[in-house]
Order: sequence, then C-alpha cells, then structure tokens
Amino acid sequence: MQPYWRNILKNKKIFTGNYYMCKKFAMILIVLIVFTGCGQNRITEKEEKKETVESEMNAEVKKTAQTFRSVYMKEKSELNTLKAKRKIINCLEEKEYAAVDCDNQIDMVNREKVEEFCKAAEKEEQAAVDIVVVFDEGEIIQYHLESMNGKINVRLCQVKWKDNSPQANYYDEYEAYEWKYTEKGYLFLEEYHPPGFDGAPGETGFRVQPLDKTCRELNRKYVMPLGYALNNLLITNWDNQNYTELDFYDLYEKMYYMKYGKQVPYEANYGGVEYEVPEDEFEEVIKTYLPFSNTEIEKGTFYNSDNKTFRYRPRGLYDCEFPYEPYSEVISYEKLQDGTLKLTIEAVWEIRMLDQAITSELMIKPMEDGSFQYLSNKVISSDQNANAGWYMPRLTEEEWEENYSNN
Repeated sequence: MQPYWRNILKNKKIFTGNYYMCKKFAMILIVLIVFTGCGQNRITEKEEKKETVESEMNAEVKKTAQTFRSVYMKEKSELNTLKAKRKIINCLEEKEYAAVDCDNQIDMVNREKVEEFCKAAEKEEQAAVDIVVVFDEGEIIQYHLESMNGKINVRLCQVKWKDNSPQANYYDEYEAYEWKYTEKGYLFLEEYHPPGFDGAPGETGFRVQPLDKTCRELNRKYVMPLGYALNNLLITNWDNQNYTELDFYDLYEKMYYMKYGKQVPYEANYGGVEYEVPEDEFEEVIKTYLPFSNTEIEKGTFYNSDNKTFRYRPRGLYDCEFPYEPYSEVISYEKLQDGTLKLTIEAVWEIRMLDQAITSELMIKPMEDGSFQYLSNKVISSDQNANAGWYMPRLTEEEWEENYSNN
C-alpha cells in the first residue's frame, strides 16, 4: 500500500504545481491583454488626435488661400510670374500672415513675427508662428512652427486649386531634427531622414531678412540664368588669361538655353553618344557670353580642324550631377568707371543649411543692346562644409572610354 499512496501523493504534488503554474500564466495573460488594450487605446487616441489636428489645419490653410482668391481668378494665366506672386503675397500681408515666395525672390512680409519667434526659440522659450510660402499656380504651403525647450515642432499643409477652389493636398508634421537662424537672416529647418533615404531632402530655408531690390534684379538678369547647376563658372577662379578650369561643354549647354530659350538639339541617350557640332554653332554660343576668341575656345575643347567641328559628348549616367544645387544671391554690386559691373554673389545651399556656401566676385560687361558678357570670376570664400560638393566634372577621356567603349 505504501508505494500506491506514495504515487498518489506524488501525482497530487505534480497536479498542484501545474495548477499554480496555469493560474500564474493566466494572470500574466490577463495583464498582457489589459496592457495591450490600453496601449492600443493610446495609439488610437494619438491617431485620432493627429487626424483632428490635420483636419483643423487643412481647413485653416484653405481659409488662408481664400484670402487671395480674387488674385487667383484674375491672374490665372500669369500665376507663375513674379508680379502675380507679389500680388498674392500682398493679400497675405494685409491679413497679417508672414509670407514669402518659394524661390526667395520677394521680401518676406510681416517678417517681424518670424524674427520674434526665432529669438524666443533661441532662448528656449515657448512661441509659435505661421509662414505661408507661395508657389506656382497659386499653390501654397503653410508652416505652423511651435518652439519649446529649444525644440521646434513643425506642421505643414499644402493647398492646390481645383475648379477655382483651394483643396488640401498634403499634410506632414515632425520635430525639427536640426534648425538654425543665421546672422544673414535665414531660418533653416531639417526633417530627419534615415540613412539610405532616396526621396527629396528634408531641409527647408526661408529668407527672413530683406534684400536690396537692385541686387535681386541683377541676380535675376545676370546670375540666375546660369546658376550653379551643371557648370563651374561661379565656383572657379578664371579670367581671359586663365580659363583652363572652365568646362566649355557645360557652358555651351547652359548658354545655348540662355541664347535660344531651348535645350541643345543633341540627345544624351543616357550617355555614350558623340556628336560633331559645327564650329560656327558652338563658338557663336560661347562668344555671346564669354570674351574668348575662336582659338581660345578650340584649345579648351576637342576641335576637328579637318571638318571644322567640335566633338560633343552630352553628360550621361556616369557624370550626371547631384540635383539639389545651391541658388544664387547677389548681396552687393558696384559699377566701375569703364561700365563693368562687379557683383558679389553668395550660394545658398539649403540641404547643408548654408546661406554662404561659396562667395565670389563676378565681373560682367553690359552691352548697349541689353546683352552682356561674363569677364571673370574670383572665389572669395568657401565654407568647409560646402567645397562645391554638388558639382560633378564631366568624364575624362579615359573614364568615358572605360564606361562606354562597349556601347
């Protein structure tokens, strides 16, 4: 009998242990279910709150757009012009919005509000401000900025027009990963993107401080048509005696558009193609804007004297350029006794949050008929974080052969 009762007592002990284990597991399961439910509730509440905030801001920004609806209706065919954008910004100014155009070509109105916000944010104080940015076709993006403890939270809403009514098109919100207000008067904000992110950059820049009207006009006439994209004229030291670093092929493409208002008539086809451009066509474009002789142009290119053509290779897959280059600002000018203009130019590079990535002095000779020539450029300073990092030189002869010899 003893062994039998021993087995009974043993089984009871095992049963009792399993019972308590099951009970303990059940309690843990209940706790997990409760906390999971609470967590899910918190997520749902957060999402609902975000939806409410988004809905409220969409309605607010559509209301903002209504303030210039009369301009939109009247200027429909001219909405992309600077004149129409000024009219829109004037309407926003009357309604006490801080507003600027997307290209920073118009002085920000009601900028004092943004200045006060930046000062408060620098002191890690609580503050808020709205900035309205005007784009083509009457489109706007309204930024709502809130600062606290040195951080800036950003909400933004994009509104486009459809059937003569403003329609909310996009909404986003984020805590600025980095921000700064520069001495020159630029407010930069950065939305964090993880490594490997291949979308548009997260940096945004607003020129808060005004810029001289004549400086803006000179920039639009002489500098912006050339710009910093796909050429090195503004980032290289050169004159009519020293010009070996200039790339005449880049300048041919840019200046062809400046002269004729259209792209060069030679397709790139992803690279690897060659064309023979008649010397008259090539040299006419270059000599319109640069003070070089035919001989000097031929020395800086591949010229075939037998058939009087220039070998031309469009950029391709292996020497395409980084797309987010800086834009130019003329910050001062001087008219010399011989009639030439000396422009001091700064490169504003938003993706590096630099308002003076490169500073240079560009000499220009205006002509009586309204045309002009670039005479020289001198780089005065370059930020160590810039170093013209956007410019991609064309392939060398060896690189071109290596990449395209099998085409």
